[in-house]
Amino acid sequence: MKGAWAGLCAAMVFAVGCGRPEPVAGKGDDGASATSPLSAPVDYLAANAAGKKAAERTASLAPVQGALQMFHAAEDRYPGRLQELVEAGFLARVPEAPPGQVLRYNPADGSVRWVSSPAR
Repeated sequence: MKGAWAGLCAAMVFAVGCGRPEPVAGKGDDGASATSPLSAPVDYLAANAAGKKAAERTASLAPVQGALQMFHAAEDRYPGRLQELVEAGFLARVPEAPPGQVLRYNPADGSVRWVSSPAR
């Protein structure tokens, strides 16, 4: 009985292990990275710069989000516009948008985010 069970398990492992592996997104047929090893430093620097920009955008919204929370706690509502935070003294100034971005504020739920500006 143990021999039959072990044989069945071995056959299943063999059947599952055989066959062509599924291709992985961003990988070549051989499973290697789609980019060349020579371009790896350039790819790394580009990814690093993109991450830095994303972090800066997020960090620049932190004071606005904090001011929105304080305003909501004090007034039990969100301001109709972000300039109201400045007028009420919760925020020194509304941050300027990075190039190619627009600051989007939703007064219904107090959410604020950067979005790509429409092409002109």
